[in-house]
Amino acid sequence: MTKWVYFKRRDVLVHVGWWLGYGLLVSYLPLLIMDTSSALLFVLRTLIVSAIIFYINAYWLLPRYIVKGAYIKYLLGIGLTLFVTAHLFHISGEPPGFKRKERLPPDEAWERIIDEDPFLRENKALIYKPDRPVFKERRLFGFNMMGVPSFIAMLFISTLFWIYSDSRQRKQQELSLVNQNLVTEMKFLKSQMNPHFLFNALNNIYSLSMLHSVKTPEMVLKLSAMLRYVLYESEDVKVRLGKEVDYIKNFIEFQRIKIEGIPNMHIDIDRADRMKMIEPMLLIPFVENSFKHSKIEDTEHGWLSITLTTDNRFITFEVNNSVPQQRVAAGKNSGIGVDNVRRRLQYLYPDKHLIDISMNNREYRLKLKIETA
Repeated sequence: MTKWVYFKRRDVLVHVGWWLGYGLLVSYLPLLIMDTSSALLFVLRTLIVSAIIFYINAYWLLPRYIVKGAYIKYLLGIGLTLFVTAHLFHISGEPPGFKRKERLPPDEAWERIIDEDPFLRENKALIYKPDRPVFKERRLFGFNMMGVPSFIAMLFISTLFWIYSDSRQRKQQELSLVNQNLVTEMKFLKSQMNPHFLFNALNNIYSLSMLHSVKTPEMVLKLSAMLRYVLYESEDVKVRLGKEVDYIKNFIEFQRIKIEGIPNMHIDIDRADRMKMIEPMLLIPFVENSFKHSKIEDTEHGWLSITLTTDNRFITFEVNNSVPQQRVAAGKNSGIGVDNVRRRLQYLYPDKHLIDISMNNREYRLKLKIETA
């Protein structure tokens, strides 16, 4: 509410400033050729009529007819508006600004004033008569045409104002729509990843329970921590890197318990600055992908390496793993996590991340670098 009021007040101040400036501009010539009271009356009448034309054109005729392509109706509306405002200007009193009494200077002094001003000098034929320096009146259908050029100019100005305002409003609507789509898509991406994590973790606990392992209660607690992170903490815009690290460590622990023998793994993620901020659930899909496709349970041929480091500006995450000769069959959801992370990175870290993935017949390499400063 406060923001809305702020912008409304700012718009009002902009309009008030505009009309004050326009009034000063319009008053230049009348103050030269009229007495002060007559000039102020003329400027006031001109401003009122100009404001009527401005707001009718910008807030009624253009949005109502031009947007819908009703050009004939728009022209008729403009014609009617100019006719009515010209009549209003006429009946509000003929500008008495050219009183022909002692207030006016003699012809020589008047002509000298005109010659000294570039604008008046260029229009000398219109405003100067040798017998008496009076303003030359122009009439159309009995109406005094004084001020009509400024009304037509105001019509043009109001059209430019509407074009600018309409363009800005459309751009704001587009940005709002993009933001709404981004939020919706982010929720969709999370909804795709989270059940996959839960599915794997439950399978591991199920295996432990079938073996009556003493680690089952511990793993239930770890799963509880993982679910807490997924369901609650990952809803934050950003989380501390330490929470993401703890989730990865718990995930790796679930993978260890189902491997017979000693797996060939190199995990180096504890050196990273845990206080760094990062978008949640960015790193785990790469870890999951590595375990899934490296065939790590083959302790003789399978291997993987995970490294996480930080410095003042960057978070660097590297995953390397073996590629078995007999590839793991691609499942229905294969690659969803990695593809989602790519899209999230494009949204969340535009021009502030670098992801490099390469693979050959023996090795898969991933390097992700995120700028955080």
